[in-house]
Amino acid sequence: MEGKFINNLKSTFKQIRDNRAEAINEDVEIAYRRKIEDGLAKIRKYDRSREDLLLDLNPNVVTSTLVVPSDFDADKFLEKDIAIGVSKRNDLIVLEITVDRYEELFGKYPDQDKVKAVLPDWHSKLTE
Repeated sequence: MEGKFINNLKSTFKQIRDNRAEAINEDVEIAYRRKIEDGLAKIRKYDRSREDLLLDLNPNVVTSTLVVPSDFDADKFLEKDIAIGVSKRNDLIVLEITVDRYEELFGKYPDQDKVKAVLPDWHSKLTE
């Protein structure tokens, strides 16, 4: 019985190339999946951030400091709200591109329900 080292030395060029191709494919697919999962989480956080922005104004919330109209800065509120919206929109675009590219490179994305929860209009271009 020969060991792994000698077997690898005796491998054909095609076997070595196939092994490297499989390893590279796996690494890239994992990177795409992570990017998609991180994007999904990030977008959910934007929704919570916007909700928190509104909750901070509500005097019935325990963590809220009572907002006095004279202390409230509508322009700052508007800037924060728009900044959250713009960041979310940009990340939605990145997410859609990443999922589409994943499917081009690796086939149907396995957790399509999670993607559709965040991108309701998104549809896989692949048919089963």
